[in-house]
Parts: sequence; structure tokens; C-alpha cells
Amino acid sequence: MLVKDNIAVAGLQWTAGSPGFAEVRADRDATAVRMLREKRAVLPIKTTLHELAFGVTGANGWTGAIANPHDSARAAGGSSGGSAAALAVGLGDVSLVTDTGGSARIPASFCGVIGFRPSMGRYPSDGLIGLSPSRDTIGLMAREMRWILWADAILSGELPADKVAGTRTIGIAADTDLGDLEPAVAEAYRRTIARIEAAGHHVVTVDLAQVNALDEACGFPIALYQTHETLRATAPDLVGLTFEKLVAAVASPDVAHLLGLASDGTTVTDAHYARAIGHDWPALRAAYAAIFAGGVDHILLPTAPLVAPAIDAGPELTLNGRSVPAFPTITRFTRADSMAGLPSISLPAGTDGQGMPIGMMLTGARHADSALLSFARSVLAG
Repeated sequence: MLVKDNIAVAGLQWTAGSPGFAEVRADRDATAVRMLREKRAVLPIKTTLHELAFGVTGANGWTGAIANPHDSARAAGGSSGGSAAALAVGLGDVSLVTDTGGSARIPASFCGVIGFRPSMGRYPSDGLIGLSPSRDTIGLMAREMRWILWADAILSGELPADKVAGTRTIGIAADTDLGDLEPAVAEAYRRTIARIEAAGHHVVTVDLAQVNALDEACGFPIALYQTHETLRATAPDLVGLTFEKLVAAVASPDVAHLLGLASDGTTVTDAHYARAIGHDWPALRAAYAAIFAGGVDHILLPTAPLVAPAIDAGPELTLNGRSVPAFPTITRFTRADSMAGLPSISLPAGTDGQGMPIGMMLTGARHADSALLSFARSVLAG
């Protein structure tokens, strides 16, 4: 078993990939770790991550960037890139990771493994060095679906669902909601849709404009505000550092920049946060609920609009010949469902012409995890 190094394992370092926590050792297992140990999971191996789990490429100025096993000049993705890379080369069967805005699914997509984010509250969430309580959750990664189902049953207490019975309705995005995709990703999306239709399921286009707009309104403000509050409380408890000293110790420029925005008091004001958390966030969840109440069982999207970028891409990367900002581009499809607390899984969906993995993502209604996992298993089997 692998465990991302922002999750507590008794007696082992618990650094969140940041030098400010370098001397921390956990005095007890996170409940999720303990539950898997009790079912004979072997002694955990800790895996590295994008510093403080606050990034999506796997860059880390302290431990070094995480290389993609399929091409060492490419990024493994983040923040759970260490787990994805380790699984891709055959180290371990399953990993406990975290997912705040795509951290279980983006590196899974880039490295060719499975990444699952459960509904908020499905798994125990103690023992984390977290960022945003509104959407931090423990998640799972594995090479094979059977290990996702095994770990999910233990952590949720819910037996795996039977194989898919009957026809399901799968929502897909209109071109305007998809935006710019690398050609290989667009082709993989079309291919996955065709496989689902060939299996006898209905495919319908859903309007995602409202959920995307609401996520733009609330997602980043909530993440920044809560990250400041969370780390301001965590740092003194674990290492006796103030938030300011923790930020000063951060080794990755992108993470230091985000933490600076989180704490400057002007990027996200108290009033801005109050509207985001009190109005826009509930509206986002309601908008998703309306889609599923309208007869859609699952939503299918690419996990990311591109394959793994260059390992040294930095804050900008190239998509179809254009320079675009890395963070919002890579998380384009994983942000909104994370903010809404929905279950979502990234599945391997082939490779591009250079052999780089592509992932496709299925998202379900909140607390419909079992049905989502059942359908995902059928897609892989098909």
C-alpha cells in the first residue's frame, strides 16, 4: 500500500512535501490508514507530492519535480504525482491519496492509472495536512479497478455494487463547454462515447455552462481563504511555526505565490468569501443536482484537456500552439465537481501518438458512489 505524504502514518515522516514540516512524524495512523491495515494492507510506503498538495504538475522545489514514468521529460501531475508514478511502474497495488480539486484524478490521467475521488464524507478524513475543508477528501489510486473496489468497501462500509444492470444515461459536454482539447484527447473522448453507446447506453448533451460559471465564482476564493485558515491553524499545532514562517520555508515558487494570495487580505476579502460560501457554493451543488434529477446518471468528460506537459512547464504551458496558464487549464474539468463534493473517477483511455496516457472522467450524483464505480468497472471491461 502507498500513502501520500500529507496523510498520517504512525512513526513515519508527515511532511506534505514541504520543508516546514520536515521534522514532523505522525504519532498515530489516519483512520483510513488504520482501516486498511486492519484488512491486511502491508506496511505503507510514503509517496511524494506537489508541495503542500497545492498544485497540479508535481513540481516541488524541496524534493524535486515528479517525473512521468512514460517519459521522464514530462510531469507526473499533481498533487498526488508520486503515487501515480509509483503505481505506473508497479510499486504497490493501491494508494491512499487526497483530492481537493483534481489531485487524485489528474496524475492518474497523466500516468495511465485509475484515480477515484469519493463523495465528500464517504471516507474518514482525519490525519490530513489539508487545504480546504469544503472539498478536501481522501481518495484512491490503483492500476486495477478491483483494488479501488476493495479499498472503497473497507473505507465506506458499503459492499461493491453488482455489475451494471439496465441502460444508463450518460451526459456529455457541448463543444462550447469542452473548450480547447489536444487532438488526441478529443479523439479519445469521441472513442469513449462510441463505446458507451455501443454497449447500449443513452448519451445526451448536458449544459455545463451554469456549473462552470458558479465554480468560477466560488471555487478559487473558497480554496484560497480556507487554505489560509487551515494552515494558520495546522502549522503551530504540528511544528510550532506561524503561518508566515511556514510560507517563508516553502520551496516552490508557485506554492509560495498562491499562499501569498491566500493571506494578503485583498485577493479574497471576508465579504467575497461570505458570498462564495453562502450563496455560490450552494447554487453550484443545486445546479449539479438538477442535472442528475433530470435523468442523467453520470457525466463523462476528459480528465484533462491535454496529456502530461513538460516537467519544467512552470506557470504557463502550450496547448495546441497557444500559451495558456497551467493551473486553470489542467484543472478545467476537475474543479467544479470537486467543489460540489461529487464522486468522480478517472479511467485510462489509451495514449497519444507519443505513447502518453489519456484519461477519461466519470462523475456521479453526490452519494451515488457505488453506482458510479459499478459503471466505471463496466466501461473498463468493455
